Amino acid sequence: MNDNTLNIAPFGHWQSDISTEMLAAKSNRLGQMKVIGNSVYWLESRAQDKGRGVIVKYCNGKTVDITPEGYSVKTRVHEYGSGDFWGAKGKIIFANDKDQRLYLQNLVSETVRPLTQESETKLGLRYADGDLSDLHNFTVCVREFHPKDSNAHQVINDLISCHIETGEVKVIANGADFYSNPRISPDGKRICWLQWSHPNMPWDETELWQADIYSDGDVGNPLKVAGGDQTSIYNPQWTDDNQLIYVSDSNGWWHIYLNGELSHDFDEIEFGFPQWQFGCNSFQLIDNKLYAIGTKKGEQNLYKIDLETSEVELLEKRFCYFNGQLTKVDEQLFFMAASKVKSLSIYLLDSKTNEISPLVPAKNSFQFQSISQGQHLTFSTTKDAKAHGFFYPPANDDYQNPTNELPPLIVMSHGGPTGMTDAGFNLQVQFWTNRGFAVADVNYRGSTGYGRKFRDSLKGQWGIYDVDDCIAMAQHLVQEGKVDINRLAIRGGSAGGYTTLCALTFHDKFKVGMSRYGVADLLSLAQDSHKFEIRYLDTVVGPLPESEKLYLERSPSEHTDKLSCPILLLQGLEDKVVPPSQSEAMVKALEAKGLAYEYIEFEGEGHGFRKPATIIKAFEAELEFYKKYLL
Repeated sequence: MNDNTLNIAPFGHWQSDISTEMLAAKSNRLGQMKVIGNSVYWLESRAQDKGRGVIVKYCNGKTVDITPEGYSVKTRVHEYGSGDFWGAKGKIIFANDKDQRLYLQNLVSETVRPLTQESETKLGLRYADGDLSDLHNFTVCVREFHPKDSNAHQVINDLISCHIETGEVKVIANGADFYSNPRISPDGKRICWLQWSHPNMPWDETELWQADIYSDGDVGNPLKVAGGDQTSIYNPQWTDDNQLIYVSDSNGWWHIYLNGELSHDFDEIEFGFPQWQFGCNSFQLIDNKLYAIGTKKGEQNLYKIDLETSEVELLEKRFCYFNGQLTKVDEQLFFMAASKVKSLSIYLLDSKTNEISPLVPAKNSFQFQSISQGQHLTFSTTKDAKAHGFFYPPANDDYQNPTNELPPLIVMSHGGPTGMTDAGFNLQVQFWTNRGFAVADVNYRGSTGYGRKFRDSLKGQWGIYDVDDCIAMAQHLVQEGKVDINRLAIRGGSAGGYTTLCALTFHDKFKVGMSRYGVADLLSLAQDSHKFEIRYLDTVVGPLPESEKLYLERSPSEHTDKLSCPILLLQGLEDKVVPPSQSEAMVKALEAKGLAYEYIEFEGEGHGFRKPATIIKAFEAELEFYKKYLL
C-alpha cells in the first residue's frame, strides 16, 4: 500500500498475496542428506516434475543435479521411505521409484546401471537405508519383500549385503519384523543395526545389535548391545575411532549414549525423533564434542555437548525446526533447519567458530512481511493433565482487526499420532493467518518432544485424549478472548484426519471440519494397512480380537448419527497407508444421513499430496468450504 491507511474487512475475508499456486510452487521437499567423499548430497522432491526425486551435489559453492533423466530417487520401504540413497568411493547407490531396484551410479563416469535383480511382481523387492564402506566391495541395506498377492502379514523384512559388481545378495540378519540403520564401522570390521517386532513401533521398543562383518559380505558373532524391555534406541552410528554411539530413552528421555554410557544428564531435552522414516541423523561427533538436534517444549534447537564435562550448550536460537538431517565434513556441520520466519533450508556450521551461514537460499526467498509467528502454549486438559501447542494469530499488514469481532479458529491436528508439530515457518499456516484466520497447532498427549511419559500417555486412548486436547486448546483460546467460540474449525490428515473425524462425530464444539486421507473405520484400518503400521493400533487402541468393541466405539463411520456439521473429505486414490475405502465409508454414511459434505478424489496421489494441481485444488476447495459453512 502507498499510505498508512489499513483495510478493514471481516476476519477470514482478507485478501492475501499467498496464493494456492504459491503453495504448490513452494512444495518442493528437501529430503535425506549425505556426505560422500568431501561433497554434500541431498535429495529434492520436485513438485513441478510430478514429485520426481533428484539428488543434488554441493561442492565449492555450487550445486548440480546428478540424477539422470528417467530416474526418480525414492524408496517405498515401510511406505514412508527415506534412506533413499547412500555412497562412498565415487559411487552412489539409490532406489529408483518406478521399479524399486537399487542402481549404482559412478560419479566419475556418470554411468548408471541396475544393481539388484528385477522383482517378479510389481515393486515386490524394495531397498532402503544402506551403507557402503570404502573398505568393502559390497553394500548393506534393508530389504523388503512383497510376495505375489500377499497381505501385510506376509511381507518379509531383513538385512542384506549385495556385491556391487556381481549383484550377489546375502541375508545377514532376519527373523525380526523390521530392521533399520545398518552401519559399517570405519575400520570395516563391524556392523550395527536396529531391529524390532510387532506389535512394537520403533518409538516403543527397538534393539541395537552389532556383529563382525567379513570381506565376503557375511557377518558373525551377533550380539545385542542395548534396547528391548520397552526402550527405544535411535540413530546408532560409529565414531571415527570405531566406538558405538546412539540415542536411548531408557531414562525417560531420548538421550545420547557413547559405549553404553550417558553423555550428558539434561532432562526435558530430547535428542531423538520417532522413526517414521529412514536415514535421519540427529547428532555428530567432532573433537570430543557432540553437536545434536534437541527438542525442548516443542521447539528444536542445535546444542553442543562437551563429552569431558557433560555440559550442554545451546548453540543457536534462531531455528525452531530441524528435519533430522545433520552431517559433517571434517570440522564443518551441514544441517537442514527452519526458523519462525524462514522455511526449511540448508546451513553450514563451522565447529571452530560456531558461525552459521546459509548454504543455499531459503525456499521462501520472496519478500513477505506479514508473518504470524507461533506462540508456544501449555494448557489444562482432561484427567488433570497438560497438553501443548502453538497459537498463530491472524496477521496481514494491509488490514486492521475489525472492532467487536474475534477471528475464526482453525485447529490443526498433526499426523502420527506419534509425531509432533513445531513453530517452523510453514507457508500453509500463513495461507490461513494472512486471510484473517487464527490457527491452533496442537501437540496433544502422545506427541514427541516432551519425554517418554507424555508420548506413552496416548496408549490405549487414541480417539479420546488427542480429541480432548484439540478441544481443550480451542476452549483455552476462547477463554483467553483470542478467538470466536461460534467459529471453530478442525482439520487434519491421516491420523490427524481421524482426530478430526472423532472430534466432529463425538463432540459438538466445531462448526466445520476437513479430513485429508483420514481414518474413519479402525477395524478396516487394522486389516487393510501396510506392514509397518498393521499392529500400530494394538498400542494406541488395543489388541484384536479382544478389543473389537472398542474399535467399533471409536470408529466415526459407525456413529454418523451423531454428526451434525459439514465435512470436507480429500483422498488420494493410490494411498496404501490409509486406503480410499476409509473415506468412502464415511461418504456412504454422510449420504445416508443427508449431511452436507464434499468429497474430492485425486488420481495418482498417495499418502500425502505431491502434485501442484492437487495442492491447488485441495486448498481452494477447503477455503471455499470454510467461506460457505464457517464464516
